[in-house]
Amino acid sequence: MVYTDYEYYSKTFHGKKTEEDFNSLVLKASREIDNNINTRLNEEKINNLPIEAQDQLKYTACALVDLLAKKQTSDNKNVSSISIDGVSKSFKDFVKSDFDIEKKEILKCLPNELTVYL
Repeated sequence: MVYTDYEYYSKTFHGKKTEEDFNSLVLKASREIDNNINTRLNEEKINNLPIEAQDQLKYTACALVDLLAKKQTSDNKNVSSISIDGVSKSFKDFVKSDFDIEKKEILKCLPNELTVYL
């Protein structure tokens, strides 16, 4: 089960990814949440959460979609620097430690109501 949809992502979260990109990442984002709370949420569990907690869950999933997209984009950059006739350009890769730090911060946004599954 995925914890948000493209309509929430684009209209409420104001995400910039296309629907195709979003759909390719939302399941991965939802699995990241599952791994953090040690369970898979089903529709019944989500519906039993207060509305604010449901919104926090959706928001967290959207933030993870953007983080995963950022990592995916960085993984596609193989060149770290290039120099031609005195003109140079470097790409800073999004390293795993940066990803882990940002992911940890995003997962702190999960609603406290989900701690019952830890």
